[in-house]
Amino acid sequence: MTRYILLIFPFLFLACQPDSAKDHSAHAHHQTQTEKPPSPLPASTKAMAEELFSIARNPQNEDMWYLNAKKARKMEAQLPALASNPSQYITMAFQSAFQWLNAGEYDKSIKRMNDLFTFLQTNKINLPPATLNKLKELHALGYMRKGEIENCLENHNEYSCLLPIEKTGKHTNKSGSNAAKAIYENLMEIEPNNFQYKWLYNIAQMTLGNYPNNIPPNLLIDPQVFESETPLDRFTDIAGGLGLAINDISGSVVLEDFNNDHYLDLMVSSYGLEDQLHYFENDKQGSFIDKTDAAGLTGLWSGLNMVQADYNNDGLIDVLVLRGGWFANEGQHPNSLLKNEGNGRFRDVTKEAGLYAKFPTQTATWADYDNDGWVDLFIGNESSPSSVAPCQLYHNNGDGTFTEKAKEVGINIQGYIKGSVWGDINQDNWPDLYVSNLMGPNYLMLNNGKGTGFTNIAQQTQTSEPNSSFPCWFFDFNQDGLDDIFVSGFDPNFNEAAGEVAKDYLGMSTKAEKPRLYKNNGNNTFTEVSKSANVDKVLYTMGCNIGDLNNDGFPDFYAATGTPDFSALIPNRMFLNSNGQQFKDVTKAGGFGHLQKGHGVAFGDIDADGDQDVYTVLGGSYQGDNFMNALFQNPGTNNPSVTLKLEGTTSNKAAIGALVKTVVTTKNGEKTFFQRVSSGGSFGANSLRIEQGLGAATAIKQIEIFWPGSKEVEIIKGLNLNGFYLIKQGTAKAEKIDLKKIIFKKNAHQHHHNH
Repeated sequence: MTRYILLIFPFLFLACQPDSAKDHSAHAHHQTQTEKPPSPLPASTKAMAEELFSIARNPQNEDMWYLNAKKARKMEAQLPALASNPSQYITMAFQSAFQWLNAGEYDKSIKRMNDLFTFLQTNKINLPPATLNKLKELHALGYMRKGEIENCLENHNEYSCLLPIEKTGKHTNKSGSNAAKAIYENLMEIEPNNFQYKWLYNIAQMTLGNYPNNIPPNLLIDPQVFESETPLDRFTDIAGGLGLAINDISGSVVLEDFNNDHYLDLMVSSYGLEDQLHYFENDKQGSFIDKTDAAGLTGLWSGLNMVQADYNNDGLIDVLVLRGGWFANEGQHPNSLLKNEGNGRFRDVTKEAGLYAKFPTQTATWADYDNDGWVDLFIGNESSPSSVAPCQLYHNNGDGTFTEKAKEVGINIQGYIKGSVWGDINQDNWPDLYVSNLMGPNYLMLNNGKGTGFTNIAQQTQTSEPNSSFPCWFFDFNQDGLDDIFVSGFDPNFNEAAGEVAKDYLGMSTKAEKPRLYKNNGNNTFTEVSKSANVDKVLYTMGCNIGDLNNDGFPDFYAATGTPDFSALIPNRMFLNSNGQQFKDVTKAGGFGHLQKGHGVAFGDIDADGDQDVYTVLGGSYQGDNFMNALFQNPGTNNPSVTLKLEGTTSNKAAIGALVKTVVTTKNGEKTFFQRVSSGGSFGANSLRIEQGLGAATAIKQIEIFWPGSKEVEIIKGLNLNGFYLIKQGTAKAEKIDLKKIIFKKNAHQHHHNH
């Protein structure tokens, strides 16, 4: 007798929380020879490392969503006892295969699904069509991941996993994609209007070299939808040859000059509870030195995001590492404030600075909100039904310590906070705060002009949307001198992302939350212009940042996209600013369309040649969703630039919040550009220097600096195109710094890919 069994599969979204004590078979950590043996860790750093070790190895972590291998093994052990109960057996087998896939064990996932289909056939069990399709979809994803690992990871090259997949990005080992293709063909016979199936089928065909010519017209996604909207020379991923292609899961990056030699270094984090923080120093000779151990960072694990500042005004850039995001009540992990000691080492000073707390978070932002010359710190925590985590505002006491004052100054923010940035919406030189919320309205906190209180004006300025949002930033997208706001949409329906993105590419209506671009009108009001500016896209943005790819003076942005689900094979996307009017998609032209999950993003001139390169952290939030980070090198532009390192005296030393107005002459008259000193967006950190593109400038007439807390405007002349200058507040002059352009060595380091 044929049996019909209705299975209820758990909603896959809330598998958006990782599984902590890492099974190291899932992926290999980056390893490089250090310059010299590390010195003993300072007591405070050692104490933090021991606490992080204890968190990672806590036996109670077993049920954390990130520890997928543990879950899979536990489920496998229960399967034999369920063989006599088909309904429970099928559900457990499906969940086991799902967890094996998330753990990076695609072969075990595929085998479990093969055995499950054999079980159904042997026992003559007919499942409802929708349930059977769920099984087939998971089976296909296992084969898709097999193809990615055996090709994009193990035989990585500059075209790997870039949409549309072409040239050497096509797979040489085709077994995974061939099997996935066949399953999706079967699924589309049943559900011909399922755009997620169609999207993933087209990607599989790309990897096989069959796209677009060998695809039936009714199944083809027209290649025209991937064409860029304006030309851009192709950028090349050079991370692997420089030893910067860290193969971990999601995390962040700070691109900064940590040793004050005027060349940009890198600090890179990863989300896994046992993932080591990395520090790479630019050797100025064409490669990077892994100084993680020498810098005293060994044992500092985990960190979904980071943001830097000079919190103690000693002229050295420090870093705050943020932890516990997405883990809800299980995310009671401490953040780390890493003090730059100036001798090539960092020291964890979290407790002595008064910043020790245990709330889940992934976002924070620095600014001197009361203009006393010391940068303060806002931390946006994640409140959920199982975890009350109010946001924090730490006032800098000027002696290396902080005092929490959020409620005292009216910042009573509690939500599932994902992004936070400071700006100045009314040009009164008092920092204002924008905060994005994944599960509710956003906040725009207006500084009362005295630094003693804030008022939420998001509703009256109509800047509270989207109601499901993620990264955000202030920038002057139209270069009129006013801070505009960008906040990217996200969506809790994580396992539907590919289908929603496909429909958006095809010009169809979608249910996904889209970004908002709020144009500052200059009178404490904003106009929402995302549609006219061409950014009303389905992006599912996590990491995101702003820069200037072509030195035209108008800020561009890179949306690093994805969701935790393995079906979310959607491209990271680059948008080029077109004269402050619209943003043009240049993803394909620039070679930025990475299909792997995108997280922290940083723009910066890493090779000192006058144009900005882009470093991005790749990899998802499941234990086995690892991928190698990318460094996209800028091919160059004819437009000039100027680089400025500002040093405050009465203002905070790193000049965070300073507004720089650059006036240039062109063949057609004068043109003005505006840029504020900040780390850019809210997930990934640019350098705290001004790298200003100058468009068609023939000369720099002058720059005007509006220092934080100062009513005086400092005017400086005599700067040359393409120069690098150090400007100290109050000197009214710029000190020219001569930098040597770096020619990167193609194989400065060997890197290895393991599954």
